[in-house]
Amino acid sequence: MQKSTLNKIGQYGLKTCYSILAVASFYYLCCLVLPLVHVNADYLYKNKGVLVYVAGDGLHSEIIVPVKNEVTDWETVFNKADFNGAAEGKQWLCIGFTEKNFYRTNRRWDDMNYLSAFGQLCGFGESVMHVSYENEYPFDRKFIRKIYIGEEQYAKLCEFIKGSFTQNNGEALAPIIKTNNFKKEVIYEAHKEFSFFHTCNTWTNNALKSFGFKTGYWTALEGGIREQF
Repeated sequence: MQKSTLNKIGQYGLKTCYSILAVASFYYLCCLVLPLVHVNADYLYKNKGVLVYVAGDGLHSEIIVPVKNEVTDWETVFNKADFNGAAEGKQWLCIGFTEKNFYRTNRRWDDMNYLSAFGQLCGFGESVMHVSYENEYPFDRKFIRKIYIGEEQYAKLCEFIKGSFTQNNGEALAPIIKTNNFKKEVIYEAHKEFSFFHTCNTWTNNALKSFGFKTGYWTALEGGIREQF
């Protein structure tokens, strides 16, 4: 192969590396800046109403809601029997969006397989909604905040959450993995794809937006959720 051809290949490879680095840097900058660009800046915090929680473990965030109240009975959405007894006596339901394999194998930053995670973030994976019943607060999370919201706001939040699942014609949702295969949780098919631009934390951020909470314009990282509190 001629030297000029090798030089051209080398230059092309170098330009490709620079382009990837530029895109990655821009993406990371967006992750840092856009959570600080607030929407619903006039949101008024309440000290009574329906209590919900926003929680995270350093990598992944989720929403915790009451199992049942005057607005929504989640036991009409999920078949209690699918939880193999884990639902008994529990008053809270933890719900989040994720990529199935990413969530099962990356519960801490130390667990991260970056090559696998890159493929999953590019959309080469299976997006799911995970659901688990929880004991009384305090929940076992690194980060947790409580929010009181009105019944109308809670109804909007519930509609957003329900719309995140692939619907089942008004019947109880059918799980794709049951509790005995996935700790105490049950997971369901999600409506939207998991990607760089729509992560678990993007979903949580959008859930907060759905009822008018003061939150960042966009975030892919859990830190963008923490910034709102």
